[in-house]
Amino acid sequence: MTEQLPFISETSSLPLLSSMCRVRRGEHFRVQGKTVSRPMLCLILQGDGVLVLNDTVYTAEANQLYVLKPGTTIEAAARSAVTEFIILSMDTVCLQQVRGQWKMSSSSGFPLDWETGRLMVRHDQQARARVEQLYEAYRGVHPDHFISIHSQLHELLQYLSENRLEENYEKVDPALERSIMYMRRFMSEGISMDQLAKIAGLTPSSYSRSFKKAKGMSPTDYLNRLRIDEAKKQLNQESCVLKDVAVSVGYGNEYYFSRKFKQTLGIAPSLYMKKDQIRVATASKMGLHENLSSLGLHPVAAMDGFHDRELDEVEQQQRLATQLEKLRQAKPDLIIGDFYHQTYYDKLKSIAPTVILDQAHDWKENHLRLAELVGREQQALQNFKQLELRNLDIGLRLKHHFGQERIMLMQVTNQSIRLQENIEHPLNRLIYGELGLNPAQIISSDFMTDEYAADSIPMLDTDHLFMNRVSNSPASEKLLRRMKQTSAWNRSSAVLKGNVHDISDWSVLSWTPNGRHQIMDELEQIVQQLVTLSHVGLIGQLQSMSFSSL
Repeated sequence: MTEQLPFISETSSLPLLSSMCRVRRGEHFRVQGKTVSRPMLCLILQGDGVLVLNDTVYTAEANQLYVLKPGTTIEAAARSAVTEFIILSMDTVCLQQVRGQWKMSSSSGFPLDWETGRLMVRHDQQARARVEQLYEAYRGVHPDHFISIHSQLHELLQYLSENRLEENYEKVDPALERSIMYMRRFMSEGISMDQLAKIAGLTPSSYSRSFKKAKGMSPTDYLNRLRIDEAKKQLNQESCVLKDVAVSVGYGNEYYFSRKFKQTLGIAPSLYMKKDQIRVATASKMGLHENLSSLGLHPVAAMDGFHDRELDEVEQQQRLATQLEKLRQAKPDLIIGDFYHQTYYDKLKSIAPTVILDQAHDWKENHLRLAELVGREQQALQNFKQLELRNLDIGLRLKHHFGQERIMLMQVTNQSIRLQENIEHPLNRLIYGELGLNPAQIISSDFMTDEYAADSIPMLDTDHLFMNRVSNSPASEKLLRRMKQTSAWNRSSAVLKGNVHDISDWSVLSWTPNGRHQIMDELEQIVQQLVTLSHVGLIGQLQSMSFSSL
């Protein structure tokens, strides 16, 4: 069963092609704060970069299609030397049959129930060919030109409808989409599994199975998430009443609603409503207090109970007791902890309602989850947008300076030398992925960090060494001196060229928006220092040549 364009019914929407243009731009192409006035499709033909639609960030590449609904705000920045794309604009005409006669009116809506964002389709090359074919027809001058281009537009939309993909690359099932539309429209009413299955034209068991495969969750969980998301919007309004919100999203009474809300989000709706006055404390090794600050909410207290290898057990327990007491004295409404603090859950819960975030290798997951708990998802999206756009600018400048030169990340502790590995860690994704720097050959994918004794470090086969010293303790100083006496250190290209750079603890900073900005600040400072030294060296050479010629 395929998704049909609603052309023939008592009330129908008819998409008409308004215009098409093919745009080609060079380096440093930017779009800032443009607002879409008509339904549009955008096909990227060439190039790559960052595309921001209503504060949602996409990594844009060739052959990708994007849906742009009226009112969408666009920002874009190209990474490539050449960017080329096709914009297809539509008008939507509403046809309504009244007493046997058709009446026509215009509509600003998108002709299909598609959301703004990337439109994933099977056979993207075929989709591209169809868009380009329509563009060529649009530019034509044949007698049947008007009828032909609108007919081809309908065929294109039908093709895209039949070949849409879910985020997990499963084919979009129009039958399931109809049931989701029903959920959205009638969530305030009682909705049964039998109803949804009937709308989809499936048996309840087949419907449940198909839905979970496509969406990654059961229909019941999906409906619950829709209701909670709608409830969050209403709870953010100043004059909302908990009982009214519960009824409007289909939970019947506020007690059941409160239970489902807390089950889904981790906190009670009454606490969520305190968004602007809520007192939040953090228990984190990964900088949740910094994440919170970047959302515009400063924690009333912050603890780090993760085991410090520099302390003995007695010192560790004393430190923990002191931090817990400070947490208690701060009288928070909510404590948010990372997965390293799961073992302290009971102690934290005795102080205030506590939510422990699931383990995540992607710092953005933590940041969004934190933002959701304090009702500041929009600020989180703003943080992502600012970082992505800055990543692109800084990455281009770093690539221009470093070229193919390799870098290595090192950390000196009191006990060992650590070499940061090039695998799933926020720092590695920033340095080697988003900023596009080249890892040194020593970096492998076996472990997150390789730890070495000072006199057994491997050959540091790198052009630049970025080194963080955890402390300036005598033990750390001794370890550093021993390492600098090894042949592996003294034969390193980075050491011989004077390209050893002191840095902050980037492995921790990489978990927060402000920390990632700081990493980029430090990289810019290092590049500026290298450029200055290069100029000084060049001037020195010129002066030396001048004196030698006298």
